[in-house]
Amino acid sequence: MDVKTKRDWGLFFLGLALVIIGFVFLVVPGITLVAVTSVAGAFLVMAGAFDIYAYARYRDQMDLDGWTIVYGVCDIVLGAALLLHPVFFSAVIPWVAGVFMAAYGIVELIIAVRAKGASGRGWVAFNGIVSLLCALAFFLVPASFVIFLAFFLICRGVTMAVCGITIDHMISASHHAA
Repeated sequence: MDVKTKRDWGLFFLGLALVIIGFVFLVVPGITLVAVTSVAGAFLVMAGAFDIYAYARYRDQMDLDGWTIVYGVCDIVLGAALLLHPVFFSAVIPWVAGVFMAAYGIVELIIAVRAKGASGRGWVAFNGIVSLLCALAFFLVPASFVIFLAFFLICRGVTMAVCGITIDHMISASHHAA
């Protein structure tokens, strides 16, 4: 009987990269928040430019309306503001991240509850709890954002790496549970 163990090396190495980034955030926390704000600004500018390009190129084929341009312009203006004043806007990032972390933690806990018998379920639940605690900290002590972000990335990276290595066990457990 030929039994092949399936691994998702992409998921594993992405998880490993998140762990490394998390440790970098712990080592140089001072510049991390400004860097995160700048990266978010760059992505918003690119998203806005893409929206405007998509409108100009595909408006007839995809029946796009003028709101696509409005979204694009808003993305570009917000992105430019983040890029031009990253120190000022970095004060808002912890609260925005807190909202996303709370939502992410809730989803992770729901997944953990529904994945009875699946390998790695404990890590998923742990990650959900850590995400909710991080969200609470971001709201109560915004300056803690970088340290908690580093720990979140490390936990998420370990979860992804473990899932990448144990993907075959998770797939077989989900088939047996169904």
